[in-house]
Amino acid sequence: MKYLRTAQISQVKNSHLVESNAYSLFQRFRLGSILKTCSIDKEKGHPIEYMLYMMLLIMLQESKSIFSGITKLQALKLKAPLNRMLNNEKYHWRNLLYRVSKVFYNLCPTPPGKVSALIIDDTAKEKTGRKVENSSWFYDHCRKAYYMGYQAIVAALHNGVVTIPIDFELKIGKSKIKYAKKSHYPKGTHSAQRQRMAKQKKTKIAESFIKRAMQRGFKFQYLLWDSWYNNSDSLRFIYKRLFPKGINLIAMVKRSNQKYLFNGRYLNVKELYHKAGKWHKHNSNDIKSKSIIVEILDKKSGIKPESQNVIGKVKMCFFKYPGHKRFQSIISTNMDLSEMEILSIYLRRWSIEVVFKDLKQYFGYDQSKSSKYAPQIADLTIRCVFYNMFCALKYDYPEKTTEQLLIEFYTEMEETWLDILCSSIFQYNTKAFLKHTLSQGYESISQLLNDYESVFSNYMELQWYDDKIEELDISSISQYAYLRSKKQVA
Repeated sequence: MKYLRTAQISQVKNSHLVESNAYSLFQRFRLGSILKTCSIDKEKGHPIEYMLYMMLLIMLQESKSIFSGITKLQALKLKAPLNRMLNNEKYHWRNLLYRVSKVFYNLCPTPPGKVSALIIDDTAKEKTGRKVENSSWFYDHCRKAYYMGYQAIVAALHNGVVTIPIDFELKIGKSKIKYAKKSHYPKGTHSAQRQRMAKQKKTKIAESFIKRAMQRGFKFQYLLWDSWYNNSDSLRFIYKRLFPKGINLIAMVKRSNQKYLFNGRYLNVKELYHKAGKWHKHNSNDIKSKSIIVEILDKKSGIKPESQNVIGKVKMCFFKYPGHKRFQSIISTNMDLSEMEILSIYLRRWSIEVVFKDLKQYFGYDQSKSSKYAPQIADLTIRCVFYNMFCALKYDYPEKTTEQLLIEFYTEMEETWLDILCSSIFQYNTKAFLKHTLSQGYESISQLLNDYESVFSNYMELQWYDDKIEELDISSISQYAYLRSKKQVA
């Protein structure tokens, strides 16, 4: 995705947030008031809303890093303010993301007949520096290779049309990188809290996501995750906290030696697969399916299956896709659903992979080159906030791709910048042109109009230089224009 870049309007870009469509988007989400509610504010200097606008520009210009982005924007004076914002350990970034997500939730409700779900999954957040704070070794099962950095565990809300990230944790692993720095944030700060929670197990982090989402009023019908999050603790939590409220789990199951209770017998997934009976082939897609009702056992309640307590019943479904010999198994706590309905709902989990792809490809997932832990949290939060805002546009135009929306959004911004620049140049040079006409002996407008073409041509040859346009660009348009124009709008 390539955007038009014009060096002469760099100052216009930096100064005119209020006149741009970005300001309309910020206003739609009440970003200014949300920032104040979250205590993400400054008493003096550049406003946080303006700093987020600069982060948006850096993101849209696809810079390799934040520093290269502000260099392209000719805004190096913002390097220190941006760093101070991202490094502020007291800012409650999680609260910001939840509040913006709640605005999206209210603006874009689940359409009638659509299924809503909370999806939990993880992706790699690679950091190659040996001295990166809290950096650890993780294994990527897709690439089948180890990587350095963090594991970004994300909770995303699917409303039947689009999927938005509402919470995340940059997990700190146990296999620490040699020479990796340990961060020391003051007790009670938001960064210290995030660091402490990031050291928990993945299943505990997932539980905290679910609790926070429910506490903040997000409603969903299903919880979707893969087999890595299935263990006795998480399943007990689901049956105790979610199942009574009508929220059901649909998850993939590994082909392991984990035992399930069926008709008084303790069988693993492969044995249950043979007990499930004959395949049912669906003519619409040639997928084969069969199912069986089993009881899940609590592995922590005993060593042998016979001594383990029953957690609850699930419908275990088996599927075979055309051209594949191996079967896939999925469990559902909602046993009233058919096999294909369970598969259809579970496949919505793929939408979180689309979120990961978009964040990495279009929203600057790896733009932050900081070696500190707190700025990583702040940076990814800001990316998710922008993603949720653009998802509101995608909700309005579901036929458009993320790339199309970003290109159209940026093109509209550039048209506005060009209009502002042309207007500024005209105002700056009108007085000079009139003075030039007086020096040529013209004392009335009617006299000037008779020879307008020749006078104007002469003026252009003598006075209109590219360096003067650039001088105007740098000197007459400053960041304070943003503050003045914002007061006028208010």
